[in-house]
Amino acid sequence: MKKIIFIGSGIGRIKRGLEAHVEDLFNNMSCISKYEIILFKGAGRSKKKEKRIANFPRNSFAAKMLAFITQRNSFEIQNITFFIGMIPQLIKNEIRIIYLGEPVVCNLLLKWRKLTGQKFKIIFFTGGQTIPAYMGEKDIIHHVSPLCIGKATERGISGNNQLLIPHFLNISEKGRNLSIEEKIKLRDEFKIPEDAFIILSVGAIDCTVKRMDYLIEEVSDLRENIFLIILGEEETETKKVKTLAAKCFLKKNYRIKTLPRKETGKYYSLADVFVLASLAEGFGMAYIEALSYGIPVIAHDYPTARYVLKTEGCFTDLSIKGNLETAISEIIKNKSSIEKIHHRHQFVYENYSWEKLKSDYINMFD
Repeated sequence: MKKIIFIGSGIGRIKRGLEAHVEDLFNNMSCISKYEIILFKGAGRSKKKEKRIANFPRNSFAAKMLAFITQRNSFEIQNITFFIGMIPQLIKNEIRIIYLGEPVVCNLLLKWRKLTGQKFKIIFFTGGQTIPAYMGEKDIIHHVSPLCIGKATERGISGNNQLLIPHFLNISEKGRNLSIEEKIKLRDEFKIPEDAFIILSVGAIDCTVKRMDYLIEEVSDLRENIFLIILGEEETETKKVKTLAAKCFLKKNYRIKTLPRKETGKYYSLADVFVLASLAEGFGMAYIEALSYGIPVIAHDYPTARYVLKTEGCFTDLSIKGNLETAISEIIKNKSSIEKIHHRHQFVYENYSWEKLKSDYINMFD
């Protein structure tokens, strides 16, 4: 039986797209009997098929001190200590394939393999917009979008060692939209005015990458009755984002929350439009999550967003002040029909559901 190890040093601690993808793929592949699957994760309780690996979390005092001493960043320290904690498992297990998306851990695994002579194959996925410094001749680069293909080729990785398989969602063919009564009940539960137009964004609560400050400023200029919801992981810039929101909205008509992933579905179901203001994404899982609920999606106009959303996105240059405000105003004036909501869900099901992509993923591991 082929033993496959899935690695995520932030699983159990961070709720980024990288960790969500590895965990979802691990769960789905665990249901296929011809494989023996193990997940090495950075936090949480060890349970069947899962092993918590000791490490210094990036936000811990130890990681920050080591980062200062070694002139590295604390995320590298988390990855390095995670690899060190993983060594006994590498020695004990006869591993055939290792799947991961963290370049620091991958580079250390490549060095370990050369040192020990172990024969495992590495599959590295590029969801974080990065690739390792080098790869072995039998290793695979798993691209979830065309973004890093050229970079991998420049590093000498053959086209035969590169696969393009997009991210997936675990969704059924049936739509996810709520009834009017259910939406009214949820609005009441979340204390959202009945007639407010709900704008949703999901991603790290920062200014540098997800650009939540730009989102807040653009939305606050709208004349319509709107309600802004931001869901995501807190970062060093989160306090700045919250202060700006309080100033722009005078402590009304907005929510900024960090939630377990499984609870975000209610907010997607309520939203009238979804916005991701980042100017670059490795894929943009939130795009297709929003579309799967039938919500129109506004995205910055760049190649990866065009690849993921195809004809289903509302594209504009989000680097320019006023463009997002204009795009939202147009959607408010031209609300989508029930048929369009169903159409968006079907687009995601046909292009990004596990059911449709399952065979591609299995072939990658065979």
